[in-house]
Amino acid sequence: MPQVYLILLLIVSTRQSAFSASVDDLHRLRNHLFNNYTPDVRPLLNQSQPLLMDVNFQFQRIHRIDNTQNEFSIRGILSLAWKDEFLVWKSADFGGLRHYHPKKGDVWTPSFLNGDGIEDQEVMETITRRVLYKNGSVVVHVPGYFSTFCNFDMTYFPFDSQTCNIKLNSLDHFAEELEFRPVSKQVTTIGNYKDAEWTVDWTMLTSDQINIAPHRYSRISVMLKVARKPLFAILNIVIPIVTISVLSMMVFLVPVESGEKLSFSLSALLSLAVFMSFISEQIPASSEKPPLLVIYLTSMVLLNALSVASTVLVLLCHHRGSVANATRACDSLSKPNTANIVMKKYSLRKLVSVICCGKEEKYLSASRALNNTLLLLFMGVAIGVTITTITQMTSNTGW
Repeated sequence: MPQVYLILLLIVSTRQSAFSASVDDLHRLRNHLFNNYTPDVRPLLNQSQPLLMDVNFQFQRIHRIDNTQNEFSIRGILSLAWKDEFLVWKSADFGGLRHYHPKKGDVWTPSFLNGDGIEDQEVMETITRRVLYKNGSVVVHVPGYFSTFCNFDMTYFPFDSQTCNIKLNSLDHFAEELEFRPVSKQVTTIGNYKDAEWTVDWTMLTSDQINIAPHRYSRISVMLKVARKPLFAILNIVIPIVTISVLSMMVFLVPVESGEKLSFSLSALLSLAVFMSFISEQIPASSEKPPLLVIYLTSMVLLNALSVASTVLVLLCHHRGSVANATRACDSLSKPNTANIVMKKYSLRKLVSVICCGKEEKYLSASRALNNTLLLLFMGVAIGVTITTITQMTSNTGW
């Protein structure tokens, strides 16, 4: 037993002595490392070989998604690791020091440019941590906001999903001099952050090369697919639009005697116009793939405009006038006067007279029949277009 205690004591004392580095040891290590070191040279003894750099990206949260400006921005941490063959030491010679934290500009560091970025293109300006290990391994963490312009496909709004790609490249060295290796194809997520409007479906980290004549350069890409949470838009946009569109067709159920038939139809038309201007402020101004909801809303506005014109026709029919005036109108129109027929063939009065000429009882029957026919026609078209549009929008998400 005493021998065992002696061995344990020797191990503990050896371990304590290994970590008994002083300030002098730190200064000696710094002088040893950076006395003849040049941070402008690639840290390879054989300059004909490419420098392999391990890349990882940690996703934190969605910073901003602007549908109208096609802006996509996230918060994350870019981690880089490579081996500097000029910065190697034996920990036993420097009081057991195994790592060192160099300041900015001491060690060779590649530059990263966000070519599609919205604001600052230089990424490496926000380095917060640099660690140099005794075997020459350098680890750098770069937190910050990474942004890009993303071509949003708003066809299925608000059931849409967007795929955006943040591309980072280094133009200081050619592809044969600097090569990126993703540590993992999946982007790791930090914390349990949940966005109120978007969900992250999947992420991917890839590396490739870009051709900027006459050379090629290495590049890494952070791809994210985000899906919109549609509940807010359903409650505040979709349901009101569908409700107003269907209700606007019920103008033909309003009795003519109430005097509110035309005002009801015009109010529904104005409501749809207000919703149309509201939606146009939330989507990008593009004519290639307009959202199905905008197409539906436009069709409902046109259909409601036709219903207003049809309501006017029904009202004209109802207030046609006396039986004598109707008879005179029919007699005047029935005269074989070719010039008179040509002059009045586009007249709304002739259309109303043709539909409603005769006695008042026949006119009222024709007015009711016309109103009921228009009710069935417009209601069928409105419901059919509504069901078709909702089916197409939700087919993209599997609802």
